[in-house]
Amino acid sequence: MPAAPPLPPAGEAVAGPTSTGLPPRVAACLAYAAWWASGALVLAVEPAHPFVRFHARQALVAFGALWLVGVALWATSFVAAFVSPWLFRGAALLANLVWVVGLVAWVACLASAARGRCWAVPWLPRRAGRQG
Repeated sequence: MPAAPPLPPAGEAVAGPTSTGLPPRVAACLAYAAWWASGALVLAVEPAHPFVRFHARQALVAFGALWLVGVALWATSFVAAFVSPWLFRGAALLANLVWVVGLVAWVACLASAARGRCWAVPWLPRRAGRQG
């Protein structure tokens, strides 16, 4: 598999028009507006701009994964409520922790996109956000 092209430096990353007509920073911030759903939408409508596509892909993969883990933990806590109150509390606590981590990462990603930077969330594989 060929190596992914490197992202341009921060100053050049936001240069150039997007296909949507939005400024690149605004389009990148919109990719995070509704976690993974808006990331998928922006990824679908922006075919070329590397800065916007990086943030859209990161929103889709990182926040999609967090959302799935959070929902799975909430479902587990629901089922665990019929088994043991301690198991319910543990699963609910883990689910809340996932949502808090997601909120902190969401704010960090929004700030990164607004500043014109390409910060990658730590739990993503390196290639997840850098594919063309």
